Amino acid sequence: MNRKKKIIIIILFLFVIIWCIGIYFLSDMNTTSSNGKSLSFISLFIEDTLKITNEFDITSSNPSAEQLMRASILLNKPLRKVAHASVYFVLGFMIILIINLILNNKKYFLSFILTICITITLAILDEYHQTMVAGRTGAFLDVIIDNIGAIVGCIFYSTYYIAYLLGKKDKNNLTNREDCTNV
Repeated sequence: MNRKKKIIIIILFLFVIIWCIGIYFLSDMNTTSSNGKSLSFISLFIEDTLKITNEFDITSSNPSAEQLMRASILLNKPLRKVAHASVYFVLGFMIILIINLILNNKKYFLSFILTICITITLAILDEYHQTMVAGRTGAFLDVIIDNIGAIVGCIFYSTYYIAYLLGKKDKNNLTNREDCTNV
């Protein structure tokens, strides 16, 4: 493995570690704090979206504080699940990239399987950790949601990887054709 590739793998590995630390700290918030942050973020998003859409005459809505809170509460749970999947999407993408680089892009299916095994383990550990946080519980559904995100991240990477390989093959075929016509 060349020096440049090693540096890239180390940098990506550091990103994965930082990402996992971020997941740990988000999971370490008690229920009140975690829900409070989610609700305030959702309320702020709704308010800002309404301001923008009202400015451009797309909407003309000015909900009360009570209506904003009800909308935030209604959106809280599904958006938290989307956040779970999104966080693991990024994690899965970074891990499969690292493993694929380590394996020199030769054993893609193995990279995919190893990534899913790693993300399943991390999701289970994360949910177990939440059982020790005040007011939080570990949920098997969250492990499933996390890993759906990781699988989608792997598929996203796969799409890029396959397109890259096909593009590389087409470029080589084009170069070979040009060499044949120049003879």
